[in-house]
Amino acid sequence: MSRAAAQPGERIDRAQPISFYLDGRRLSAFKGDTVGSAMAGAGELLTARSFKYHRPRGLYCMTGSCGNCLVTVNGEPNVRACTRAVEADLQVTRQNAWPTATHDLLRIFDRLSFALPAGFYYKVFHKPRFVWPLVEPIIRRVAGLGKLPGVPASPAHADRVNLHPEVLVIGGGRAGLTAGAQAARSGRRTLLLEQQADLGGRLRAVDPAAADQLVTAARNAGVEMLTSTPAFGVFEGPLVAAAGVDALHRIRAGEIIFATGSLEQGAVFPNNDLPGVMLAEAVDRLVTLYGVLPGSNAVVVAYGSQGHDTAARLQKAGARATVIDPAAEPVVRAKGLQRISGVVVGHPTRSRLIACDLLVLAGLRAPATSLLSQAGARLRFEASISAFVPDELPDGMRAVGSVMGGAPPIVPAAAAPADGKQFVCLCMDVTDKEMRQAVEEGFDSTELLKRYTTLTMGPCQGKACLMSSLRLSAELTQRTLVEVDRPTARPPWTTVPLGVLAAGHLVPRKETAIHVRHLEAGAEFMWAGDWRRPHHYRDPRQECEAVHQRVGLIDVSSLGKFRITGSQVVTLLERLYPARFGDLKVGRVRYGAMLNDQGVILDDGTVARLGDEEFFITTTTGGTSAMDQWMRWWLADWRLDARVVNVSSGYAAVNLAGPRSREVMQRLTTLDVSREALPYLMSARGELAGVPALVLRIGFVGELSYEIHVPSAYGLYVWDAIMKAGQDFGIEPFALEAQRILRLEKQHIIVGQDTDALSDPYGAGLPWMVKFDKDDFLGRRSLEQTRARETSERLVGFTIDAEQPPPEGAAIVEAGRPVGRVTSSRRSETLKAIVGMAWVPSALAEEGKTFEIAYNGTRAHARVVLHPFYDPQGTRLRS
Repeated sequence: MSRAAAQPGERIDRAQPISFYLDGRRLSAFKGDTVGSAMAGAGELLTARSFKYHRPRGLYCMTGSCGNCLVTVNGEPNVRACTRAVEADLQVTRQNAWPTATHDLLRIFDRLSFALPAGFYYKVFHKPRFVWPLVEPIIRRVAGLGKLPGVPASPAHADRVNLHPEVLVIGGGRAGLTAGAQAARSGRRTLLLEQQADLGGRLRAVDPAAADQLVTAARNAGVEMLTSTPAFGVFEGPLVAAAGVDALHRIRAGEIIFATGSLEQGAVFPNNDLPGVMLAEAVDRLVTLYGVLPGSNAVVVAYGSQGHDTAARLQKAGARATVIDPAAEPVVRAKGLQRISGVVVGHPTRSRLIACDLLVLAGLRAPATSLLSQAGARLRFEASISAFVPDELPDGMRAVGSVMGGAPPIVPAAAAPADGKQFVCLCMDVTDKEMRQAVEEGFDSTELLKRYTTLTMGPCQGKACLMSSLRLSAELTQRTLVEVDRPTARPPWTTVPLGVLAAGHLVPRKETAIHVRHLEAGAEFMWAGDWRRPHHYRDPRQECEAVHQRVGLIDVSSLGKFRITGSQVVTLLERLYPARFGDLKVGRVRYGAMLNDQGVILDDGTVARLGDEEFFITTTTGGTSAMDQWMRWWLADWRLDARVVNVSSGYAAVNLAGPRSREVMQRLTTLDVSREALPYLMSARGELAGVPALVLRIGFVGELSYEIHVPSAYGLYVWDAIMKAGQDFGIEPFALEAQRILRLEKQHIIVGQDTDALSDPYGAGLPWMVKFDKDDFLGRRSLEQTRARETSERLVGFTIDAEQPPPEGAAIVEAGRPVGRVTSSRRSETLKAIVGMAWVPSALAEEGKTFEIAYNGTRAHARVVLHPFYDPQGTRLRS
């Protein structure tokens, strides 16, 4: 490969040379080059190593439709070199090789291919049993394509753009530009999408001037054109999704015109993957657009008329080109080791060897119908061109150009009658031998072949090998191409960065009425459901100390809050909760957990009785919406005289906690908040700082505390009033991290963290709340069965003698096997110990028993504690 003389219409600017790095070596390029064309221009034929056998691979399609040129660019893996624009000082690394791409010792897998048949990971290295654990890490280490960077790059921001053109044209080739211009001239707003950086399609590579004329005509007609923006999926609606450089385009159009063109296909013969074997379009693009001569002695196999045009183009650029008629002399095999050195054509008994450094496969094309299939179009097999073409399209859609078919080609054999590796799928290194073996084992449908051999499941998703794989599948199963089932077309049609897929994703963000004060206090925030809540203001240990020693204030406005009234409100609550509420006196508060039909804990909170037919209940922050729907669903099913009103956004709430909290309260309200008048688990309504308030004498943090609910409009004012009233007592705000440490000291659970989708009250240590001496309630039948037998695991507290707390989710092990898990763990400065909660086998759920926790590559011994770590008698809580 070398640079050719300047070509009319080429993309590169030879007056602006730049340099980049390939595997640490500086190479020269020109502005306008792609990484692939720059490598070819510098004489670098090897672009990558193949997926399984680590065979050398080179440029093949130059359109991004194959996986032969995947490289790592500036730490980003699996970038297509043939379409990525080169930039100054770009760092390019060839991947899937060790130690280097030019001297890849893993090429040994090519010699060991007999041990790597289709589905080999199900068949070999499993006996004797000790072998697989030794081999599996090696297989995992060498599998895959590319390596993720150790330090992720800062994600670029991508926007979500909604577009509603009257006409959408997918494809910016000759047919797409013409159709777009016609639609725009009729007065309709027209949008055109093109996946390449330049418009014109195949025409651009053979006649740049003609392509420019079409582009100018479309632009003058008023067509809006988006390049480097491939449509990757058609969804219900129809909604067309397209991936821009920095945007996800969601397009709903009155009419969709599919001008997706056709994809050039290869042929199957031994060594058809050698560097130097290229498709005609790749050669055309290299010569015309980038001034690169991919070979000096070429053989062009003309399956269609394009072969003669490509041969003429090579000869004009200074190469020697020999055109082969595959009907008379089919390709038998390619010759060469690191690159092609010749091709054998003819028949096994009568053949000839032609020396060459470039083998061009020209004229085999398959209509690009994937997006049409996703849109609901029906395809039919057109025998005259040996391809599937659109037959019936949904209303509001039409197809134009070569996606409707083309000139009849000379169809090659499904595989050459010769020995050697013949690759049906270049991306995944699938050979004809592997397909034959899979069919013999019973995987005789295309979908089964695809999954068993990974055929068409690689980076190209069948773009470069669909028809060859279908032809071979038909031959092996003794069916016609019409009878062979095609793989289901699914999005994405092209690779899409995850950052683009997530573009503009609208995340519900809720802030409490007091949010501005948290900002002013310098809080670090975290997500809690849909809410942004303070994680900490300063060191959480200092915040805990304030609550234990003085007084602290936390914003709990994000709690779910419901007012439930009606003549049958007690019946509703008795059925929703396993606890009893019929005997709850007015003014009293009780803890409760809601269960589902299987007795699994869904949510928990407090229930305060404000009147004979009025209750105020709270739920967890993350469970508010779900519990709202849950209660309303059952209320409708039971047809009770009760009303559920979600007042979560109507009330702000704070929790004032600490030994000095009563003194702060006495400065703010005329309510009697003494121990005798407002004891633990009581409620009162009155004014606080001149604002109507509901005060609940409850506690989650182990100290004397008051949960105060006021109208949201007064939330900020009440927060300021409390902070001012507590200033003399050393009041400080505390946040979620401190609250979690404090609640853990009391072994209070967090539903969803300390429980999961199987946790019931018996396992979670809450059997006291289940009252079987009342009428039916949700989960009763399941809990009756649970009560009759010993639960297999239980939630317990533990302490551990270690430097660092175990991470949440760490395994509890017994005899080397995981038997439980840690759900919460923190270090408590008050207790001078690491404390936590964990699910352990019931046999270990006894006071003082020990167990092992595996984390950070070590084992630590933990001791079971079944009572609260802090103030186990609850003296401070009830003070």
